[in-house]
Amino acid sequence: MQNNTFSRLFVGQNVVTLKQVDSTNNFLKNELAKSTPLCEGTVILAEEQFAGRGQANNTWYSEPGKNLTFSLLLSPAFLNPEKQFLLNKSLSIAINDTLTTIIGNKAKIKWPNDIYYDNDKLGGVLIENILRGNSIKYSIIGIGLNINQTQFRSDIKNVTSLKKILHRDYDIKDVLYQLCSSIEQRYLQLRAGSAELIDRDYLKGLYKLNENHRFRIGGKEREGVIKGISENGSLEVLIDGELRRYGFKEIVFV
Repeated sequence: MQNNTFSRLFVGQNVVTLKQVDSTNNFLKNELAKSTPLCEGTVILAEEQFAGRGQANNTWYSEPGKNLTFSLLLSPAFLNPEKQFLLNKSLSIAINDTLTTIIGNKAKIKWPNDIYYDNDKLGGVLIENILRGNSIKYSIIGIGLNINQTQFRSDIKNVTSLKKILHRDYDIKDVLYQLCSSIEQRYLQLRAGSAELIDRDYLKGLYKLNENHRFRIGGKEREGVIKGISENGSLEVLIDGELRRYGFKEIVFV
């Protein structure tokens, strides 16, 4: 285990780098169970993660040493659990902020937890909240970004990386540094109560907002228009003149 410090940041002041781990989220949860507390903003960075997970326990595949795979510890006790999707929004915006400086405004947030470039997946975020009473004690945030990988498994469709987009290699630690800075800024906005700003910026970056798109709902394909996100994180879609709300597993992009 190797420790590195980015001295100027709150998020990323303590970075623990692992050569190999099953899941950085699992590692961070195990560390939280120990007697020595971890400081908020701790980052667990893996060179190789062989059991990373996405939404709904989907597996995250990453070529060793080619991509950015890490978990971050936050303690958003100020956030009402009923509004926990605001944290998802803040982190998604932060990732989008970072990518916009690198690849321009074609980076988009695909509800509920993916980052896209045009119509290809570039990364994703998975948040696991640990509640104590009526507050969130810890949030374990797993983030994966495809950086220098150019070959992907044949069964994985619509995927890209920074190198595939811009045809150059990137220093993974440099991207991490930029991302930590963006996360810090957006997290402090959330802590300051700037929910309206977060909602606005999330919608500005939302994939397929106000565009006709096909979805699979209840085993059937339907056409609709994404109009927004509800307070609890449901996707709001206009179908046949009626605004409907769908949870994470109730609707699939086609």
